[in-house]
Amino acid sequence: MEYVVTGLTMLDKIAVNGQNVSEPHLGGVPLYGYCGIRPYTKNVLFLSRVGRDFKKVFEPWFSDNEVSEEGVIYVSDETPYNVIDYDENGNVLSWEFVTGHWEDSDFWRPHGEDFEQVVGADTKCLYLSETPVMNDMWQKIFELKRTFGFKVMWEPNGIHSNKKFHREILALCDQIEMASFNVSEAKDIFSIDDERALLNFLKNLPCELVILRVGKRGMYTISDGKICYIPSAPLPEGCVVVDVTGCGNCSTAAAAYAWCEGKDLAMTGVMANVASGYNLRQNGPVPLFDDAVCEEIRKEADVLYKLHSYQFIS
Repeated sequence: MEYVVTGLTMLDKIAVNGQNVSEPHLGGVPLYGYCGIRPYTKNVLFLSRVGRDFKKVFEPWFSDNEVSEEGVIYVSDETPYNVIDYDENGNVLSWEFVTGHWEDSDFWRPHGEDFEQVVGADTKCLYLSETPVMNDMWQKIFELKRTFGFKVMWEPNGIHSNKKFHREILALCDQIEMASFNVSEAKDIFSIDDERALLNFLKNLPCELVILRVGKRGMYTISDGKICYIPSAPLPEGCVVVDVTGCGNCSTAAAAYAWCEGKDLAMTGVMANVASGYNLRQNGPVPLFDDAVCEEIRKEADVLYKLHSYQFIS
């Protein structure tokens, strides 16, 4: 596959200020990464270690969207799930990892040998949200990257998005092509409170593309000393924000696709924002990526780009 998305798969339960916990719905990094790239190409692989209950809980979404099972690896009886508690503004108050403990969650994260089965000469990009620590998984990724020449888009997972991992994150950015950060987490990681100062810092990272996501405002795309601000895609009349879970993964993966396909800074951000703008309209992923939905997403990106709905910052 040209594009591979991976990370920790979980079902998500959503609460607001500890109240009204939802029934579990589909979630996890690779799922939302898949949803970011799928509107633009079918050549994307979902790679994840899951429980043997996976088909029961992820159907009929997998079948309806004709998702390949080539990258589904069964390693336990149950697929883990996650309770996410938001405040009324969409900020995460707490996470609760169920079916195990966070310190054991690497069991469900991709292992080095998992990549050998799916990465090859046609692979353009690997998207993942994992630990920045140089473990066996990363060593295998770098070995395969040297062999096949694909690019890596990485974003830190929540547990590693803090100043304790500052050095590891900088070291990783020196070895990958693309990195994506949430603005509040980036301020913590790099100990920079001012957004403009943070942008100036990020534009000096060695990655060829850096993304700074700024929530409902949209994102910045950064490359070669240039910074482009792209506002969030406007919601059509009658559509509302239902659940922002996974929007960061969705937009980051879409940006990785756009960049690897040669899009400029502005279009990269536009395509990312449009993909995430569809993600937030329901709990869980977009129900069906049929031809009509994918064409609508691509057309919206083209329209916003032609309208110059972005701004380069000096």
